[in-house]
Amino acid sequence: MTSANVTEYRIESITTGKVVGTHSQHAYCKGHWGDLMKFTPPEDYYITPHGWDEEEEEWEGEPMVLALFIEKLRKNRANFQTMEDIMKGIKR
Repeated sequence: MTSANVTEYRIESITTGKVVGTHSQHAYCKGHWGDLMKFTPPEDYYITPHGWDEEEEEWEGEPMVLALFIEKLRKNRANFQTMEDIMKGIKR
């Protein structure tokens, strides 16, 4: 697998412009979008996707208000588990 299968997300404060967190999602792994809920209120943050394509060239998408991003996920019936929820389900 290549890094092209992973989308990284940068979370920035709208008011300060500072990066306040990150999120990553592998295309072939269970979603853990619930981790984004710690950024409250979501109207105060931008989320920007970025990563590497198949030729290992860096790309960056357009920033979006986090509240709109979460609403799109909800409309697409995304799974809002957290990474902690997922790890609890793994038998050791």
